[in-house]
Amino acid sequence: MALSTLPDGRVPVVLSAHAEELLGADARAILHYLDRGPDVHAVAATLLRTRRLRRHRAVLRAAGLDELADGLRALSADEDHPLVARSSQSPRGRTAFVFPGQGSQWPSMGAEAYHRSPQYRAEVDRCAAAFAATGEGSPLPYLTADRDDGDWSQVQIQAAQFTHAAGLARVWRSCGITPDIVVGHSLGEVAAAYLAGTITLVDAAAVVIARAKVVDSLPGNYGMAALGTTFEEAQRLCATIDGWLEVSAVNSESSVVVAGHRAAVEALAAAAAAERGLFARRLDVTYPGHTSALEPLRAEFEALLPRGRFTAGAVEFIGSATADVVPAGTDFVDYWYRNLRTTVRFDRAVAVARARGASRFVELSAHPSLLFALGDLVADGADGPPATVGSGQRGEPWPDTVSAAIVRAAVTDPGYRWTDLVDAGVSVLPGFPNAPMRAVRLWAAPKPLAPVAGITVADERWIPATGAGSGDTVRRIAVVELAGPAGTLGDRLRSAARRHPCVQPAAPHEADVVVAVAPVLDHPDAVLAAHQIATLIDAGLLDYADTAGPACKTLWLVTVGGEHVRPEEPVALPAQAALAAMHRSIGFERPEQTYRRLDLPSWEIGDATAAAALDSVLGDAQDVAVRDGDSGPTTYVRTVTESAEAAVPWSLDDGVLDNVVITGGTGTVGLHFARYLAARGARRIVLISRAGIDDATRAELLCQGSAEIEIIAARCDLTCAQQTATVARAHGGDGATLLIHAAGAATFAERDGITGAAFADTAAAKVNGFAHMIDHWPLCPGARIMVCSSVSGVWGGRGHGAYSAANRMIDVMAGQLRAKGQHCAAVRYGLWQGDPRRGSGIAEGAGVASIERSGLLPMAPDTAIAASLCEHRGDPLVMTADPERLRVFLDDHTAGETPSETAGLDEAASVADRAMAELAAVLKLDANTIDPEMSLLDLGLDSLLALDLRKRVMRATGTKVALATLLGGITARELTTSLNDPTGSPRTEKVETTRD
Repeated sequence: MALSTLPDGRVPVVLSAHAEELLGADARAILHYLDRGPDVHAVAATLLRTRRLRRHRAVLRAAGLDELADGLRALSADEDHPLVARSSQSPRGRTAFVFPGQGSQWPSMGAEAYHRSPQYRAEVDRCAAAFAATGEGSPLPYLTADRDDGDWSQVQIQAAQFTHAAGLARVWRSCGITPDIVVGHSLGEVAAAYLAGTITLVDAAAVVIARAKVVDSLPGNYGMAALGTTFEEAQRLCATIDGWLEVSAVNSESSVVVAGHRAAVEALAAAAAAERGLFARRLDVTYPGHTSALEPLRAEFEALLPRGRFTAGAVEFIGSATADVVPAGTDFVDYWYRNLRTTVRFDRAVAVARARGASRFVELSAHPSLLFALGDLVADGADGPPATVGSGQRGEPWPDTVSAAIVRAAVTDPGYRWTDLVDAGVSVLPGFPNAPMRAVRLWAAPKPLAPVAGITVADERWIPATGAGSGDTVRRIAVVELAGPAGTLGDRLRSAARRHPCVQPAAPHEADVVVAVAPVLDHPDAVLAAHQIATLIDAGLLDYADTAGPACKTLWLVTVGGEHVRPEEPVALPAQAALAAMHRSIGFERPEQTYRRLDLPSWEIGDATAAAALDSVLGDAQDVAVRDGDSGPTTYVRTVTESAEAAVPWSLDDGVLDNVVITGGTGTVGLHFARYLAARGARRIVLISRAGIDDATRAELLCQGSAEIEIIAARCDLTCAQQTATVARAHGGDGATLLIHAAGAATFAERDGITGAAFADTAAAKVNGFAHMIDHWPLCPGARIMVCSSVSGVWGGRGHGAYSAANRMIDVMAGQLRAKGQHCAAVRYGLWQGDPRRGSGIAEGAGVASIERSGLLPMAPDTAIAASLCEHRGDPLVMTADPERLRVFLDDHTAGETPSETAGLDEAASVADRAMAELAAVLKLDANTIDPEMSLLDLGLDSLLALDLRKRVMRATGTKVALATLLGGITARELTTSLNDPTGSPRTEKVETTRD
């Protein structure tokens, strides 16, 4: 998306904090930093790149350092400032664009916007062309007139008002504020319908012209006036005035519009103001809209209207004629007559918008005419009063007015993309102040996660489950199949569910537990398996994640032969292993549900195995496998534990380094290996990559190696078998003594972004490329093969679906080679320490931070490689890890906890009180001072504290909360609400527990 700018050209500088008083402290620190003379753009970019957007937000619009300093001084003194907007709203809510009727328009009202805003001008020119094409003339002369006087027809006035509203909407959208709902008032309904996409521009122009012509033809001398009173009082006042009057619009409980004969309207306005002390203002309208006077003109009006029906739009269109969402298929003629004739019920239309989630209202007009009514209608919001802003003000510079309104609306949206208005690519300012924290720290700070040299070597193993039972709680379970070839396994599991005493079969949308059965993909060829998965992804393979209803707490994936559980059984099937890895990764996107996996020995299981499978589904293990045995099925659980014995290092002087081949040889990991092996006596290193190496890198490797070392950079696209074969013939020599496969694409996308093509691209170099190397590159007898895999294949990760699956597949390929007698190991690496000259490896920026928070730290490359070049019994995990945080990530150990704070509470204490007491104890806060609308993360909860809190809450309330939920931005109020009704929330799960 191209970078947008505010209409006034100023730069929005965003400050935020988890406590309101800290905004002033931050402003003072930044104000002091301005002595260095930084560029305003750099200040804005630095704040966006280095700060997390928190609950309390302030945005300063600044064209230069002087304006920025003025705004910061006002903010530090907690004073209002025209260039500063503030908000502490937490719910994101929805945005409603409001289009008023006539009454606040004037000639030249769009002149400044037309000359200053390219976005406004483009939309206005488009609308003007549509009106001109009808032969009725362009609205531009009215919009851009030099003077306010002139004899203007209703067609010119109403076309100009429609066009101005459309131009303003284009400006708001260009700044990233788009409507979810549009609300129209009288003439404004036409613009609202057009902006909602339910009516074309051609038809909108025709409706505007029809409205204008019919009221222009109305005989008589009429007027309209706005009164600050109730509907009932307005009717009583009308009855006291000689002459014809009717209430034509109800805007709010204290704002109505009256229409009638001009003399009667003038007398009413004077009486209301002078005798009753009410607000009264004559409107610049010369016809009695929305009254019975229009009934005789119905046939004439309907003849002028275009024929058609409303279509479905991307935005909800709420009309004030019906005070409801206008459904697709509604007839034009009937609706637009009602729009012109019936009393406008803007009050009811806004109530509908509020009920549909609108929390900010933007009036699209030259001067506010409905903001007072909006403030009256939405003043009592549950989360504070919604934002109500206009788009201009008569007599004020338009760019300043609309820019201030845009920022006032944007700051109320915690999810607003400020990077659309600020070039975040600007370099971060050196020495910029850190975000201030509370003066007295009231919670334990998380331990720093700095890179360390120590390496953890761990093994993934399957051990028999002990004490595993399904309990006696009855669960509603649905069994579904993934897209693809299906066998009888789903039917066998459904049959077992009907017989199981603790299972009640249910439809997916009603089930507590959904069991998804993987398709029958059982070919051992990983390349074919990758192709099958890519094809099925486009056929809906991953749609099973959406089959579960709101009651579903757990989603199981059942694979067959996807794990190598026992030494005597065959190597895992690559497609099944890949699906399991993708399932784990998708689970990170759905913290409200628990994603688990069950692996079975066959698609043709017996009754005993099916019953054991159901028992596992009713249990609490994360990864389970059931295998048949002589005495019946055995259930296994997966563990990842530190290796009990250190692996024996290879002897590097017995020919291992005679002819080293490294795929992905110019990438971060490949070059780590090349440097390490060159420095330890490698005699020949072939670096295979698409790009080749530069002279400086070649010189570096030659300098690190012995005088006889030979460095060959072979350009090759490993995804092409023919290219691989050609390069192998040219550089294979007598055969590789050590083949290191480090090639691979690190593409990350969440489930909705995983297409068949994206999956194929991710697997191409890693899976297909490895297969091509094994097929075509000569290997000497006893050659060693090392595959650079990832712990992501074991644990998954948010957005890692395709990447995790590809790594899991090459783990399987390594196992297949071992089964054939080849010396091969897949090393599942953690986070590589970056080389400042070449980037940091597979992940950047926020991705690295996310990985670190899970407990993985950047590995020292030499130490990681040394741990890899050993006699491992299988495929080891090699990583640098903070053990405590790693336990939290794996969720299979518990940390120590402090004594419970609920022991002193009365037995009648509510669930919410108990939970808040435990939260306060964990954070070392007074429970009465905790802001219930603040994220637990902003309160200071980290992963270790979350583990402690989860155990406390389960013991105190009998409800289990997922760690991902606690660390996913949940507020204290959301936590207590879900605990009060765990059956209605996917965030929590009621468990049977005994309180001490």
